[in-house]
Parts: sequence; structure tokens; C-alpha cells
Amino acid sequence: MTVRTSLAGFLFCVLLNPLATHAQSSRATVTGTVTDEDGAPLPGAQIVDVALQRGTTAGPDGRYTLDGLPDGDHTLEIRFVGYQTAVRTVTLAAGETRQLDVSLETQVLETDGVTVTGTARARSTLTTPQSVDVLGADDLDSGGGAALGAQLSENVAGVSSIQTGAQAGKPVLRGLSGNRIRVLKDGIAQEYYQFGVRHFPTTSSNEAERIEVVRGPSSIQYGSDALGGAINVITKDAPIADVDETRLGGTFRSQYFTNNNERAVSLDLEGARGQVGIRAGFERRVADNYTAPNEPTFFATGNGGTFGDPKYTGEVPFTNFEQWSVYAQVGTQGDFGTVQVYGDYWINRHNFLLPTGGPGAENADGLGQNLEHGNLVAKANLVADGFVVRPRLSLQTSIRQSGNSGGEQTLGYIDDNGGFGDFDYPLDLKTDIYTGRLEVTHPRVGAVSGTLGAVVQLQDAQTRSGGLQPSAGTWNVGLFVFEEIDLEPWTFNAGIRGDFRTIKAEETPKTLTDPAVAENTDLENDYLTLSGALGANVVVAEGVALASNLSSGFRAPSVFELYANGVHGGVAAFQVGNPDLDPERAYSADVSVRVRRDRLTAELTGYVNAINNYIFLENTGDNRGPEGNGPPIYEASQTDAVIPGVEAKVEAQLQPWLHVGGQATVLGGTGNGLGNNGTDGDLPLLPANNVQGFIHLTPSDQGLLRSPRIEVDLKRAFDEDAAGRFEPFSQFDEGFGPPFGTASTKAYTTVDASAEGRFALGFGGKPSLRVAVHNVFDTTYRDFLDTYKGYALSPGRDVRVSLTVPF
Repeated sequence: MTVRTSLAGFLFCVLLNPLATHAQSSRATVTGTVTDEDGAPLPGAQIVDVALQRGTTAGPDGRYTLDGLPDGDHTLEIRFVGYQTAVRTVTLAAGETRQLDVSLETQVLETDGVTVTGTARARSTLTTPQSVDVLGADDLDSGGGAALGAQLSENVAGVSSIQTGAQAGKPVLRGLSGNRIRVLKDGIAQEYYQFGVRHFPTTSSNEAERIEVVRGPSSIQYGSDALGGAINVITKDAPIADVDETRLGGTFRSQYFTNNNERAVSLDLEGARGQVGIRAGFERRVADNYTAPNEPTFFATGNGGTFGDPKYTGEVPFTNFEQWSVYAQVGTQGDFGTVQVYGDYWINRHNFLLPTGGPGAENADGLGQNLEHGNLVAKANLVADGFVVRPRLSLQTSIRQSGNSGGEQTLGYIDDNGGFGDFDYPLDLKTDIYTGRLEVTHPRVGAVSGTLGAVVQLQDAQTRSGGLQPSAGTWNVGLFVFEEIDLEPWTFNAGIRGDFRTIKAEETPKTLTDPAVAENTDLENDYLTLSGALGANVVVAEGVALASNLSSGFRAPSVFELYANGVHGGVAAFQVGNPDLDPERAYSADVSVRVRRDRLTAELTGYVNAINNYIFLENTGDNRGPEGNGPPIYEASQTDAVIPGVEAKVEAQLQPWLHVGGQATVLGGTGNGLGNNGTDGDLPLLPANNVQGFIHLTPSDQGLLRSPRIEVDLKRAFDEDAAGRFEPFSQFDEGFGPPFGTASTKAYTTVDASAEGRFALGFGGKPSLRVAVHNVFDTTYRDFLDTYKGYALSPGRDVRVSLTVPF
């Protein structure tokens, strides 16, 4: 019997045994009615205690009962599609039944929500000291796509995305990405070889109830890699029904994007009998090459035309992909709390266009990749004597395979008939990750409440072929305490965490064949670190708060950064690690002003993040190969860096049918010795400064049409210069290498537009239809974080049609 099978059985037996915690008659209940502004009931509205992942659904008359709650403070979310989420805080005594009636308003402004990510306990996003945004079910339905980074950048202010075609989007928070951003699923760190510029999160939002985005160091709860923040994909709760009743339902979704002929279909099914529920779903996406504006190429102009003429325009070859994801879960809830087991699997097979190859699509060259990622998770929220115990046990597998296509766009995995063929991947990486996480929220002691936690993780990284990085094992143990003090109108929190991490790599061909290298290469590295955080929030008026944070975080070097020694085909470079790297240390401060009023929402945040021992890859100026004609050589190095910035966003309702808003992001980043003659220079992979504005029209309902909405968005991105030889793909700037393309980018302006609405058809839920046009005027541009900027333009006009049908 394998370790994986044994552990899975242990998870099921331990966490699906609610008899271990007997029912308690002292549980409290919240009951009431959910209506709209006119007093009409909202059947199907969800009432959720986010911290406990426990909820219920309003019946046909809008009435609901949420029982089995422990005594103490509870922050509830009341939400319904098309309406603003309401947040209510109640303090319950043992055995109490509390009446709580809620009237929801039609959603026109950004909704306040409850966050459980990066905080000591569940709180409203207005009153938490941390900067948190919550992407809810409405946004996930209308803004879904293949890439998590793109989905977040289009829906969350201040988030950018490193794009490589439509399927590859890597989120950027406050100028940090990759190994410095923690992507989580239900609080469990997701591993996806995030060291690579083009290595994007292997996570689907199809099974998500919400996505919470924390900007700023989050190492207290999530350890290494959370220097810039955390993105927590929180899965849907298992459905429940009333005693001796059966509930069945689901949602069908379909999308079509014209730019790359992308087709998507997904189906979610759920059923419950009493307090036991199941849910399952799948999503399938297929896309052809993306299309850029049909401008003259370098081959036509000889680079005598516009700035950095691209190598490829029009249909950009080797940018097609196929993606699948499936998930299933089973769960139950009672007086003991909630227990769930779920599993998911995600597959993405795609091409990357390479800068090699000749003119025209027929002479282009690409890289074929197969990415796979799976989770098996058991989780619970167990309630006893005022304590909430949250065990999480996770089995995770991540696979990354790639190889040159040999000029064939079929990649070797899709044959001429659209089926799957055989392909021998020269680079084949597989990592198994075993994670145990335990959090205990203790009852309030005076004004103090909070969470104690422990995390143990083992990563078994196997290099099955290819020499990019060696096989290695990584152990990490973390302990943390995160406490909060409520002294209304003030809220304070403080936390401390200790981590021990050990990385042991196997010997590589280089260390085995070169004694000098072996003698100076330490294949085992240990790191012992402490992190801390202090935060405060004060409500100065109704719906207005000030917040501030001081925090420190750390990041241990990855196996790749320590020991890489090979060609990285996805970025057309030979990359070399450094086993003597020190862990990064971040010291961050931020101050924000937040407004959540009926007709106005706004937030202004200033921050600075100082990072000691910042790790980066430096273009040495040399090329690999016997005659120096191979790919450029990049070596891992370190410096001290500082990233200051300002984020701002505002929405205002000027009329019941009209509201306007905008956002701006301004940041910089410098590293010691990265400039000319050893002076301070720019950091790589920082997004261009930008401003955005929008107009939303929300006319009244007409006939069967409900909650209609028309939106026009404008984005202005400013000039951005590459960080010299430290910028990925810096070889495309003038004087570094190829005579085409660019690593620096010029300012551009794009316009997007959309129209959406729901339809009251008299049965089931209300189907919704959304039609959006991205880059309305087919503007020619290159985004600074588009990794194809060196040899191709960013995508042109794209008409997107999305249909959602609940039943």
C-alpha cells in the first residue's frame, strides 16, 4: 500500500467521523428573512459563517435558519446573485436563538465582504488592518478565464498579470510575483514550479466560492513565499438540506472568445440529503492561436519603422492550448462543526512561441508543454467549548513537462485528428507535496481573540528527465500565533511565526563529473527564520476606517535558484543557480484610508517594502555553446531592494442608474548595484504605472430582463523601461542581441466595453448573459508584463460571450 493511499485512508477515517465530537444542545441559532429593497423574499440567498465554513440557504419565502453555532462572536455574509453582499456581526450566547432580518440592495458598487485570509479571525474587509479584496461568485461567473492572473487583474484593483498568451497569467502584487506570492487553496500552499517567469498558477476557479487577495507580506500565516501577499482560492461549501429533505441543483456555464476562437463549457452539480451533501463539476477549454493587430513585421521593415518592430503579428503561431479541470467533494455539518473531503485535477497542454525561427508562421518555432496538478484534501471546522479547530491534510501533485515542437504546432500531443499522440518530453518534472495544517481559534479572553497554528510540509521533487534542476526533498515546519484585540472603534493585531526549512538535493551530473564543483557545492541547506506583524484599524466614522501595518516576512531560496544548471526552453536561456544564496527578508509598512458608504467606496494605500538578499537572475552577457551562439546565460545573484508604491481606487454612484470610478497604481523598485557603475538600478518585472477609469450604467429592469448593466473601461499604461540585463528577455532591447522586438515598452491606451443582465424566466434561477469587448479599437500595443513583447504584439480586439444557467 502506498503512502498516498494510507494517508488518504487516514484522512477519511479521522475527519469523517463526527461521532468523535458529540452534539451539544448549547448551540446557538440565527434565523430570519432575506428580502430585496421592496421587501420581496429572495429565495436561494446564502447565509454563511465564513470562518466556520457553515451556511444555509433561504427558502421560497426568504426565511432561513442557521443553527449549530457556538457561543461567541460571528461574522456572517448574506449574499445573493445580483445584490450587494451584506455583512453582519452577532454575539451569541449558548442556546440563544437570534432574529436577524436582512434587506439586500441591488449591486452597483464594490461589495464589502468577510475575509479569513491574512487575518487573526474572520473580519469585514473594512475593519481588518490588512489590505484585502474579495472576489465573489458574481465576479467569478462573469470574469472567468483560463488564467488566474488575468482574471484577478481584470477584477481586482492593484493586481497585475505576467501574461504569455491567453492561458498563462501570473499574478503580481505590489511589484512581486512568482516565488514571492503565495497562491493557496483553502489555506494550503499550491506548488507549481513558480520560479519561472512564465510558470503560471495551475489552479482553476471553477470550484471556487470566492478568491481572497491579501496585499502585503503574509508570512505570519503562510510562511515562505508570501513576501508580496497571498491569494486564497476558497472552495465551495458542501451543500446541505433540511432534515429528511433532498436538495438537487447545479449551474451550466459556457464562454466563447473570438480573438483566439476559445470555447469553454463547465457544469457544476450538487445534491444533499439532510446534513450530508456532495458536489462535482468539470470545465473544458480549447483555444487556437491568439490574434494581434496586423502590423508590419521586422522582416518587412528591417526595423526601420516603428519602435521595436515585432517578429510576428496577425495570428501569432504556437499560442494555442487545451485545458481541463474536474473536482468532487463530499461533506457534512452538525453541532460538531463541518467536515469535507474534496479532490481536483487540472490539466493544461499548450504551446509557447519561441523567438527562434524565421519569418512567417510557417517558419516559426515553439515549445510544447504539458502541465498537471492534483489535490486531495480533507478539512474540518470542529467546535468545542468555544474553540474552533481547523485541521487540513493535503496530498498534492504537480507535473511540468516540456519539449521543443520541432516546428510542428501539434506539439506532439495532439494528432491531425485532434486526438492525443505520444510525445517524449526532454524536460519532465514531478513534485509530490504532503501538507498538514492545524489552526485553533480560541474563545475571546476579555478583548483578545486569535489563532494558533502549525504547518508541516514535505516536498518530494523529482527530475525524471532533463538537467534544469536536480531532484530534491524539502521539509518545512512552521509555528505561529496571531492575536487580535478589539477596543471599539480600534482593532489591533499582532503575530509571530517561526519556520525551519531544510532542502537536500541529489547529486547532479555536474557535481559527479567535476570534483572541484562538487567540493564547493553544498547540496543541503537549512534555514531558521522568524517573522512578525503588527496592525491597527480604527473606524473614524460610519463606513470610514484608517489602517496601518508593520510586518516582516521571509523567503527561502528554491531548489531551482540554488541548483539550476541547464537550458530553460520556456524563456530561451541557460540558467545557473547558486547554492550559497541567503533567504530573503522583507520589512514592510503600509497606511490606508478606506471608505464603504452607500454611494461611495474608496481606498488609498501607500506602502514600502524593503527586501534584503533579493534574489534575481542576471544576464551575464555570455552565451552558452562552443562558439557562444547558444542561449544567453543567466546566473542567480542577490542584492538589497526597496519597492515603494501607491494604490488608489474609487467608485461613486451619481444617480441610481449611473456610477463612475477609477483606479491608479504607481510603484518603483530599486536594487543596490543594479545600475551603471554600481549605482542603484531598477528591479525587474515591475508593472508599468497605470490609471484606469470606468462608467457603469444600471438601467431599470425591463420585461424579463433583470439587473442590466453596461460598462465602459479605459486603461492608460505608461512607458516602462526594462531593468537592463536584469530584466527577463532583456536580450530584446537595443544593444543586447536580436535586432527585432523590445524589452522596454511604450505607453498605450485601451478601451473595453461590456453589457450583461439576468433573465426572469419563471423557473429555477435566473440565467445571465454577458457580452464583453476587450481592446475595442484593436489598439497596437505591448504590455510590459507580456513575455511575448520581445517578438510579438499583445492581443487585439476580442469579443467575449458568457452564459450562466443555474438550475
